[in-house]
Amino acid sequence: MRGLTSFLCALAAATLAIPVHAADGERYPARPIRLIVPFAPGGTVDVIARLIGAKIGEATGQQVVIDNRGGAGGVVGTELVVRAVPDGYTLLLHSAALAYEPALRAKLPYDALKDLATISVIGATPNLLVMHPSFAARSARDLVQSAKQKPGAVTYGTGGIGSSSHLAVELFRNMAGVTFNHVPYKGAGPALTEVIAGQIDFMIATMPGAVMHVRSTRLRAIGISTLKRSPELPEVPTIAESGVPGYEYVAWFGLLGPAALSPPRVTQIQNLFAQAVNSPDLKRRLEAEGVEPQLTTPQQFRTTLAAETLRWKKIIEAAGIKAAN
Repeated sequence: MRGLTSFLCALAAATLAIPVHAADGERYPARPIRLIVPFAPGGTVDVIARLIGAKIGEATGQQVVIDNRGGAGGVVGTELVVRAVPDGYTLLLHSAALAYEPALRAKLPYDALKDLATISVIGATPNLLVMHPSFAARSARDLVQSAKQKPGAVTYGTGGIGSSSHLAVELFRNMAGVTFNHVPYKGAGPALTEVIAGQIDFMIATMPGAVMHVRSTRLRAIGISTLKRSPELPEVPTIAESGVPGYEYVAWFGLLGPAALSPPRVTQIQNLFAQAVNSPDLKRRLEAEGVEPQLTTPQQFRTTLAAETLRWKKIIEAAGIKAAN
């Protein structure tokens, strides 16, 4: 989606570090912050949360407690924040999964746009179209041609039905007009391991998860999911330029809180996290993980979330995808 990339790029340098005091002088944080990650430890969201949490703790003297509450694709942890006291001490770091969950599940215990306060997009990362080096395709165009020659014979792995890796390929498949054989796993890690082992043909994986294997030549990257090439892998063309015009899949990560957070508190939280993300050392750490720091205002984040929710609703409903649990 061109709007998301241009929107994030325009805002990448827009937020400045601002003192974290409200108009009435109340200091924030005055006690530990509980930052809920609605996924298991070790994933990209968890890594981002721990890096930012450590930086905030270092700067403020107040601990940021990372609370991993995985389950139901992020629903379990998100619901905890929806029901939390809106004082700014229970927050949520989520991913683009927040935008496609409504279309995947018949009933959610919340409406993200009504029951959560958007605070800021934190960053985004491209995905890589990767395959085992023995697979013949050298470009997205080659992959499409292989699928057309043998419909359903080309296999791809994902972190499960309705996962981000699944939807990234579903978008590719839909735009290219081809059919692949979906092999879901219990997590993106196991799926990537099977691509490395040559048990399945390809995967669209997050850059933080795949880039080390590309650099070690255990995987071959034939496309990147953003509309511009990455400076980390400049030799890898975009999927859009190498076979599927217009293709874009951006994995973004955002900070939210309970809906009743007061505007002054939202501003304090936004400034606190902006100070951390804008610090040179943390920016370098995030970039090393394949995450480009990109900060927004609460309203800009809300606009993006609403647009992405509508976008994925159309794609998911057209494909007839439903979450496994």
